[in-house]
Amino acid sequence: MSDFKIIPHKSIDFKKWDAAVLNSKLPLVFAQSFYLNATAPNWKALIKNNYKVVMPLTEGNKLKVSYLFQPPFTPQLGVFGEINKNTADEFLAFTKSTYKFIEIELNASNKLQNTTFKEKQTYVIDFSKAFKQNDNTKRNIAKAHKNNVTIVDLEFNEAFKIAKNHLLPWLHQELSIPKKHGAMLLDLISDANLNNALKAFKAIDSEGKISSIGYFVFNKYHVVFLKGMSFNKRDNSGSMHLLMNTAIEFFRNKVSLFDFGGGSALGLASFYKGFGGVELKYAVLKVNNLPWPLKIIKK
Repeated sequence: MSDFKIIPHKSIDFKKWDAAVLNSKLPLVFAQSFYLNATAPNWKALIKNNYKVVMPLTEGNKLKVSYLFQPPFTPQLGVFGEINKNTADEFLAFTKSTYKFIEIELNASNKLQNTTFKEKQTYVIDFSKAFKQNDNTKRNIAKAHKNNVTIVDLEFNEAFKIAKNHLLPWLHQELSIPKKHGAMLLDLISDANLNNALKAFKAIDSEGKISSIGYFVFNKYHVVFLKGMSFNKRDNSGSMHLLMNTAIEFFRNKVSLFDFGGGSALGLASFYKGFGGVELKYAVLKVNNLPWPLKIIKK
């Protein structure tokens, strides 16, 4: 345990941190410093061997109790860098000795040997492997072309404005996402743009109106569908299918892994699988060693 160091946010060497993440077996954009700075301000770094192995400590504090939580818009954190089959367990043993309450998601490369956990899944396309669309997806893409839907790249200023004026209200109303998380999403979109890691598309209908939008954040290995929406709930033009297909083709020769960013909901899973997405499972860890009565309150 003496090899571990906790580095406060103000002292993190972001260059070394990002190098460890990007040199990982699964170098997910979620763990890069710009992403964490937006979704978990003041996160700390748990490091080993001078940033050879790292884990973000997304820390909160209530009733004078520090705990670890999963930030919004941020699946799959955990341990990154030069890891082996025991590394995740070693890091988690350290965190459990430091925090009484933990509720976090690890990444799919973190294999736990001695820890009880549950699982979540996302859907991904590994561009090194064959994938294909199902008939329903093909029909919807063809329908979009027949309806004269076109996909246009969004410049940052327009992308930010649409996110602020349309996406955020939709997230608040339809998905009950707190307004403070909406502000974090805007910060993330801005930070991704500053790091040349943002791509946004809009679908335009035959009358020139926006029918759907999609935001993607990426690095050289991994791209994630951050958020998107259709402007008309009853839109059956196929615009979102065409937008997603455009994004997949855009990133096909630029990254290795296309991440749909979720898949727990049945309808979304069906949508993602229609493009050839396959399930990628990862561990969800919950530890509650709080003293009574806090243990009961957080159950």
